[in-house]
Amino acid sequence: MSQSKLEQARPIYFPAFDWLRLVLAMTVALSHDGVPMDHNAPNFAVQIFFALSGWLIGGILFDSTKQDLPRFYFNRATRIWAPYYFSVALIFAVSLLKEPIDWHWIEYLFYDLTYTHNWFISPRILEIQKDLPLGGSTNHFWSLSVEEQFYLFAPLLILFFARGRSIVLWAAIAALAVTFKTFYGAIALGVLAVALQRRYGDWHLNNNIALSLGIALIGCVATYLVKPEAYLYIAPIASVLIVLLLARPGTKSTLGAFVGGISYPLYLNHWIGIFVAHEIVEMVGFIGRWSGVWLGAILNIGVASVLFLAIDEQVRKRRNRLFSTGRGWAAALTAYGLVVLGAVGGIAIFVTRL
Repeated sequence: MSQSKLEQARPIYFPAFDWLRLVLAMTVALSHDGVPMDHNAPNFAVQIFFALSGWLIGGILFDSTKQDLPRFYFNRATRIWAPYYFSVALIFAVSLLKEPIDWHWIEYLFYDLTYTHNWFISPRILEIQKDLPLGGSTNHFWSLSVEEQFYLFAPLLILFFARGRSIVLWAAIAALAVTFKTFYGAIALGVLAVALQRRYGDWHLNNNIALSLGIALIGCVATYLVKPEAYLYIAPIASVLIVLLLARPGTKSTLGAFVGGISYPLYLNHWIGIFVAHEIVEMVGFIGRWSGVWLGAILNIGVASVLFLAIDEQVRKRRNRLFSTGRGWAAALTAYGLVVLGAVGGIAIFVTRL
C-alpha cells in the first residue's frame, strides 16, 4: 500500500517558531504567577499560538487529500490528547486532595474532557472563577478546545468544499471571526495566509513586503496603545503578522526542537511550578517574592522537560508504528463524538438553569 502524503511529507521547518512557542508559553505561565504585564498579554500569547496553528496545520491540510484524513486525525490525536488528558487528570486529581467533589467539579471536568471549555466555561468565567478546580488552574484549557474544534472543522471546509482553499472563503471566515470577536479570528487569518502563500508563493519573504508587515505590526501596537478597547479586533491581525514575519525556513536544531517541544507541556502544566514555588516561599519565608517567581519558572521548565520526554516524545517515536487507517478513523470519530457530546450536554445543563 502506498503511503499518504502526510506520511511522506517533510514539512518546511521554521526555526524561529520553536523559540516563539517557548516565549508564548512562558508569558502565560508568568502572567498566572502574578508577574506585572499588560492584562491582555497572556491572551495575546494564545492568539499567536492560534495563528501558528492556522499557518502550520492549514498548510498541512492544503497539501492533503481526503485519503489523508485518517493520518491527519491520528497525528492530531496522538500529538494533543496524551499530554492534554494527563494534565486534566493531574489537575482534577490534585483538586480532590484540597477541595470537596461537587456538581461544579463534575460539570467542569465534563467540559474539559469534551473540548467545550470555551463554549460553556469561558463566557461565565468571572461568575464561576471561584468554583473552578484549584482556583482556576484549568482556565487556560479553553484554548485547547478552540484548537481541537479547528482540527475538526477546518478539514471539512478545505477538503470537502470545491472552494475550500480559496482566498475569498478564508478572507470571509476571518473577517466574520474577527468582526464578531470570536475565538477563531487568529486561526482563520493563519489559514488565509496559507491560501495567499499557495496562490502567490512565498510573498511574505520578500524584503519589501516583510518591511510592510513590520510597519503594519507597529501600527497595530500603536492603535492598541491609543485605543486598548479595540484589542479583540487588533490581536488576531497582529498575531498573524508576527507569524508571517517569523515564518522563514531554516535548519532544525536539537536545542530549538527541544525548547519548542517543551512549550506544550509547559503551557498545560505551568501551575505545578507555581504551586510548588509558592509553598517553598511560604515555608522558607525570607527568599522574597521575585525569587519565588524565578524558582517557579525554573521548576516549570524542569517539569515540562520531564513530561515532554516521558509523554510527548514517547508518543512521537511510536506514532508511525501505531498508525493504521482504522485507528485514524477511530480517532476522528472519537474527536467528533466528544465535541458533539460536550455541546449536547452543555446545552442541556444550560437549559436546566433557566
